[in-house]
Amino acid sequence: MAYTDFKTLAQVEKELGVKIKQASKLYIDIKPIELSSWFIETMDLSYDLAININTEAARQSLIVDNVLIELKKILPISLFIKKYFNVDASKGLTGNPDGLVSCYLDDLEIKAPVIVLLEAKNNDIHSGFPQCIAEMVAAALFNQKASIVIETVYGIVTDGISWRFINLKNNIATIDRHTYPFNGGNQIIAILKSFIVTTQQA
Repeated sequence: MAYTDFKTLAQVEKELGVKIKQASKLYIDIKPIELSSWFIETMDLSYDLAININTEAARQSLIVDNVLIELKKILPISLFIKKYFNVDASKGLTGNPDGLVSCYLDDLEIKAPVIVLLEAKNNDIHSGFPQCIAEMVAAALFNQKASIVIETVYGIVTDGISWRFINLKNNIATIDRHTYPFNGGNQIIAILKSFIVTTQQA
């Protein structure tokens, strides 16, 4: 069993003991930030290209991965894309998250604290919630095993155009009902930045 085997929210609740709830517009008031000229120029080409190719792989490599790279340009983080993250195979907490962000500066090996997990889906965001939450549970357990206390782990499920956010705190996963549009990425990256800054300041 692996992260990809978590297909429903009910399964996540039953097998991982996580309570799932919803809230609305948790991050809507976060102000967009100024992006680098590199990101703006890159997205001028890659965004439309990803949409026209219209595959999950294209959306991840041409939109989502560039968002993560821009985030790394802004903040001192480690970034891992589809790197094996084996936390507890007995619980199905193993596999390769599409994106993983750690505050520990080591791009060779995943080290705690892991604070953001991301899943890229093609036109089916809701199907990504169970897998993403399972990865978030794994991150919380990973941090705990390293004796690092992180109050909240964050998750993102996106098709590149629409972005949905989840937070996991005290074994409660809260899914934001609001869909955040890409719109150039300046608010999306501002929200991701806020996740990391909030964690680093805690």
